[in-house]
Amino acid sequence: MTTVLIGAALLLLLPTARADAGDSVRAIHRGDGPETAVLARQEILDRLADEITRVPEHERSLVPGYAGHTVDPQHGHLDLYWHGTLPDHLAKVLAAAPTGITTSVHRAPYSLRELRAGRDRLVDAAERGEEGAVWTSAGPMADGSGLTVGYTPDGASRHGDATADEVSARATAIAGVPVTAVAGTASTATTTRHSDASPWSAGAELTTPGNGWCTSGFGGWRGTTAVLLTASHCGTSGTYRTGTGTVVGPATDSDTGLDTTVISVNGTPSGKYFDGGWDNASGYAKRVVGAGRNNVGDLVCASGAMSGIHCSLKITATDVAAEVNGQWRTDLDTATRTDDSTVAVAKGDSGGPVIASVNGGADMQARGIISAGTGNPVVCGSVAAPTTCWDSLRFVPIAPIVSKFGLSLA
Repeated sequence: MTTVLIGAALLLLLPTARADAGDSVRAIHRGDGPETAVLARQEILDRLADEITRVPEHERSLVPGYAGHTVDPQHGHLDLYWHGTLPDHLAKVLAAAPTGITTSVHRAPYSLRELRAGRDRLVDAAERGEEGAVWTSAGPMADGSGLTVGYTPDGASRHGDATADEVSARATAIAGVPVTAVAGTASTATTTRHSDASPWSAGAELTTPGNGWCTSGFGGWRGTTAVLLTASHCGTSGTYRTGTGTVVGPATDSDTGLDTTVISVNGTPSGKYFDGGWDNASGYAKRVVGAGRNNVGDLVCASGAMSGIHCSLKITATDVAAEVNGQWRTDLDTATRTDDSTVAVAKGDSGGPVIASVNGGADMQARGIISAGTGNPVVCGSVAAPTTCWDSLRFVPIAPIVSKFGLSLA
């Protein structure tokens, strides 16, 4: 049943059994429980969202009137936020939603184009060091009502211990749209599956050219050249090696704005990513099948060499700009744990793959690469080495990476 409303929410939800969110997501990832229906609904919702916007998330602001949307895989529901009159063709798309999927349309005060313009003004003010521009991240609210900025109390103290209300007021004046400030920690680059070999898989430990610890991202092809991705803050030149010192290959291209480095590898990519814990000695890996777009509400997994696989992650924001180790990066997505018994990411997981199920857990779809830890520091649990962990992560969506470097994922 699908109903299209402007300015009001319809909460017609499918019946679902209440269960611990972490247990549900772990069962989904294993593919051994009835909760696999959640990711089956997510796949349907994501296809519906793609039909609405028809562009990857970093280009959604080009859609006139589009403000944002969220998906709720647990209940099979999509909320669309629109500035102005919803086009007839989209009303028809929503009216023809698959059986078991419900939708609502809400009037939004601002379009995503307006919010991104405000976001970019905030980034510019922060980069120039403008008085009172203490925020370290800025991104649109999915309902089109304004922006959210993050700031650290330590950073604000340099400007007279600015309160959240004062930061909000200053940001609103610069952005030209309403801004809500949230105190927290700044995004921190997460700069360890120990000994990989050709065919190379994502999620393996990389020794960087500067002898640091990072994680390999998706493999693929750039023309006839086999490549692996990782984060650009791991190094933009020099030779990458495995945790045991085997040469992986040289960094041959990078984009610091996308926080991505391309490594030309000796050998071929496997088209897989390492699953399980950081100490996955069996080499167990799962297939990566294509690439997908990210939606607020999606459930994703992140795989890092330092902390292993984490699947209880829910996308809470897209189109985020954030300062990471002194450099502003745009078009980041944010995912937060839904299970407080685990973590979202650890320092050492940078460059690792973010994936989502396409058929209940057997195959996974590329969604992005890990850029930074954010939110709140949390107890790490089992990790490869002493490190820092967070309850949320920022990642670069895969679509602009593929477009920028002309990649074909393995």
